[in-house]
Amino acid sequence: MSSPSADRGLWDEYLACATRSYERHGVGVALDVERVADGADTAVFYAAVDRAGQVVAGVRGQGPYLSADQSHALVEWEGNAARPDVAELIHSRLPAGVVEMKTAFVSADAQHPGALSALLSRTALPTMVFTGARYVMATAADHVLRRWESGGGRVAENIAPAAYPDERYRTRMMWWDRFSIMDDVTEDVWARITRETEVLTGRDLILAA
Repeated sequence: MSSPSADRGLWDEYLACATRSYERHGVGVALDVERVADGADTAVFYAAVDRAGQVVAGVRGQGPYLSADQSHALVEWEGNAARPDVAELIHSRLPAGVVEMKTAFVSADAQHPGALSALLSRTALPTMVFTGARYVMATAADHVLRRWESGGGRVAENIAPAAYPDERYRTRMMWWDRFSIMDDVTEDVWARITRETEVLTGRDLILAA
């Protein structure tokens, strides 16, 4: 867990690995690496590093937002009838703090990809603790978000999916809520989340819960 300004080398490795992963799946346009490369929009990022020192998975958070217009979700739902609902859902939660997780990936050649995906799903609470936001949101292909439900995220079922970045995908919206995340995971996962959050943030989870 770091920030682009605090660890530029790791940030560059993270982006390079993310770029390879996105391009391998033919969705490099969704990464928009030129826009995010300077790290100005990224409050925090997570990089999973293997025993050889290679980045094999990661995700980044941007926010807390001041306006719903800052969310990339409005681009993803452009032309979709549900776009106003997406905007309103974000806007209504801004006073409590909204951070959006972006650029999530697991390398194709990584060992234990399922475990890495589960690890990424557990980054919501440390993000909330670090930024002070109540809500964390993400948009991704439906099958990805279903795996992330194990980390306490819940798909916004009332929001119609978007065909983004192209017609091959059903992109959905997911939310984590700091007030309910403990009830949205199993006891075993909650124990992992709290332990990982303490290690990553160095903060007492009694204060963070």
